[in-house]
Amino acid sequence: MADLNTFYDHYQDKYWAFDRSDSDYLIKRPIYNGGFGYGDLLSLHNGIVLGRNCITNSQPLVEPAAPFSCDVGMHLIVDANYTLHASNLRADTIIHSQQIWRRSGDFGNISSTVDTEYLQKPSINSHVVSIDFNQDLLSRWAESFALPTWLLSSNQDPEMIQVKLSNQPRLLARAAYILSLPCRTLSDRLTLESQALLLCQDILGIQDTSGQLMNQRSQIDQAVDIIRQEYSNKLTISLLAQRVGINECYLKQQFKQQTGKTIGSFIRELRMQEAMRLLLDEYKSVQETAWYVGYHDPSNFSKAFAKFYGVTPTQLI
Repeated sequence: MADLNTFYDHYQDKYWAFDRSDSDYLIKRPIYNGGFGYGDLLSLHNGIVLGRNCITNSQPLVEPAAPFSCDVGMHLIVDANYTLHASNLRADTIIHSQQIWRRSGDFGNISSTVDTEYLQKPSINSHVVSIDFNQDLLSRWAESFALPTWLLSSNQDPEMIQVKLSNQPRLLARAAYILSLPCRTLSDRLTLESQALLLCQDILGIQDTSGQLMNQRSQIDQAVDIIRQEYSNKLTISLLAQRVGINECYLKQQFKQQTGKTIGSFIRELRMQEAMRLLLDEYKSVQETAWYVGYHDPSNFSKAFAKFYGVTPTQLI
């Protein structure tokens, strides 16, 4: 849902207290007994809206059904188990933790119920991240870029489709990290926006592996995807060529032509970007950072980092 005003208008104040720090950010907090946490919506100014729900209940909450519609959205279920009821869908949708769903269209009135088997737990989590794309934005992008076909749909009916993506663990891990981020200061807001855009980048550059919504992509695109997902592993050109089904010389030539970088420099750049984020945003030690980005020897990592950035990692801690 790209309209924060609509979201605000449709929810009952008997369940939620709303804060509106500005027109682009809306936060709700539970005011009913047994609920704590937060939910929020952040508009990124370009037709993308990040939604976060990080609420824990000691008992199931039954809210009145509320209207819901969206252009195209992704639902990343970090930790939640419920059944979605929508008046415009032909059947209920059973949703579980560690799943990813694509949704689009007018769902009519929606509500949810917690499955019976989860009612016995001492706490009921609803930890979900959503990314909504404005259809106009996707149409503009599609004119210049090859978007995943599973993301686009010409179907006018509302759809709720589970997708199985090639880097699903990475997506869900980033979603969990996004749920942990505060949004109180300008610095917090910028960090959250940057993580939301990185999540969009991951979503827009991956394939569905379920077989029903497979995106046909070039072999070089596949190689780029593999590197983005596995840059911290020991990737050889020989193994990469085997995985995408082309010979090594052609892979090296076409990769440089398409990306402007050699495979080695592309991997090194990804490692250094992630290393900088880990050091600055997550306050990891040099040894931890080196391990996360694929260096077994911290001294080799420090030399590579200093060569890339002109400063040593210890200078940033």
